[in-house]
Amino acid sequence: MTAPMTSIHEEEDEMVGATQGEKEMEELCCEQQIENEEKKEVLTHEDDEESEVSDDDDGGESSSMISKRQIRKLCEELQATLSLLKIDIEPAAPLREDDTGEWPLPTIHSILEQFKDLRRRTSRLRGKLLPFVERYEEEQAKRHTYEGLDEEEKARRMMEREEEFFDSYRQGTEFSSPRVTFEQQTTLSPMYFTHWTPGLPLPYNAETEGVSMQVYSFKITEIMCDLRWPLQVYGVVAARDNSDRKRNIIFDRPRHNCQKLTSDDPFLRLTGPSRAIMALSPVDFEVQLKLKGATPTTDRSLMNLREHYIGSTSADGLDTLTFENCLCTAELRVEELSSSVQATFVSVRVRGGPWPFEYGGRIACSSPPHEVVCVDPKGIAQVVDDSSCFQVVLLDSHDCVCGKMPVGKYGFLDLSRRLVSVELRKENSRQFKDSLKVFFQAYSESGGIAAQAHVKIRPKPCNISQHTCDLGGSKVEITVAWSAIVRTDLC
Repeated sequence: MTAPMTSIHEEEDEMVGATQGEKEMEELCCEQQIENEEKKEVLTHEDDEESEVSDDDDGGESSSMISKRQIRKLCEELQATLSLLKIDIEPAAPLREDDTGEWPLPTIHSILEQFKDLRRRTSRLRGKLLPFVERYEEEQAKRHTYEGLDEEEKARRMMEREEEFFDSYRQGTEFSSPRVTFEQQTTLSPMYFTHWTPGLPLPYNAETEGVSMQVYSFKITEIMCDLRWPLQVYGVVAARDNSDRKRNIIFDRPRHNCQKLTSDDPFLRLTGPSRAIMALSPVDFEVQLKLKGATPTTDRSLMNLREHYIGSTSADGLDTLTFENCLCTAELRVEELSSSVQATFVSVRVRGGPWPFEYGGRIACSSPPHEVVCVDPKGIAQVVDDSSCFQVVLLDSHDCVCGKMPVGKYGFLDLSRRLVSVELRKENSRQFKDSLKVFFQAYSESGGIAAQAHVKIRPKPCNISQHTCDLGGSKVEITVAWSAIVRTDLC
């Protein structure tokens, strides 16, 4: 009787074991099935990604490469999400508990969970990208060592790198100011507030005593490498302030009208700025100059640099910004005027008397007038002008065709520069001092100075003023339009 009982228990154990085995097999089959389905999903997802890569890649790159277009699309999506997060959407859709204590708590909880997941994923992505960044920096370091290269090849590569840096600056400028293209020139008028009614308060976007920059000169001080004087130069020198973030042209010459620079005269013939450069916030000065060759294909870059000006470092406001690369060194001489308005020379006209500029001449101005008091041997005090290097040249016949002053009808002179910043110095509570000084010189046949004169002008925050000056028996009439500086073009 014992044996049969044992066999029965054994059979029961075998049946239980078989049942458990079947369950385990079923679970394994289920797990395998789930795993296969997951693999199918992964493969399908990879196929979709590969097809997306093949669709995105313009250059026929393999699926093992990340295309620039993919990276650009991802950056655009991230930027779009970031712009949404920066918007103050609280008044329209408050992201907090309402009076009932119900909505939008589930929404907020979901957003917070996605924040956490996004942070984790971003951290992992940075970790995966880091080795590639390190390899890139190593390759860049090797590329820019310039070891074993001759001077010509070294200069060529250094200029290529300079252009790359400038292109990065260009892209950053356009990214930070989406509504402005890089080459777009300022359209703000230097007479923006000229016709404002005197005595009435100016609008909020007017700087009644604005901080501006006076531009005096741009000079090539040294040339290096294989460069030799003279240089046939063309290109652009511009300023970019926060009034509208557009280019304020200081010098602009096309290739067919390039300027010849010599060691005796290495100064660019400036034609701007077209309006006052607001220096209340940082200013970017951009220099893109080229050298004209025998043909357009033989032209070469002279300079592609940008200088970030954040304020004067000297007590008197005078500054020299230096631009330097492997080919040359240049200096931009500027002055910061802490309280100023902008003056536009609407016209300069010779009326009455003989023509004083038969052999050419020069018209310049300065603000503030740089004058010193000197005592002669007889003990008589004299005011001597010391502003030769602080003058804004409005017109010089030496820079004109055949050395002749360009003149239109009725004796109106065609000025090469028309805009200057004028410092405001109060004489009393109602009036300003005469802080703009205009100089006139008439050349003689031998090239000397046959006659000269000057006139001092009192600035205004708005309106138009006229002034006269006697020059060698002739009367010169000056018309100036005054305007406060525009803080921003967003009214």
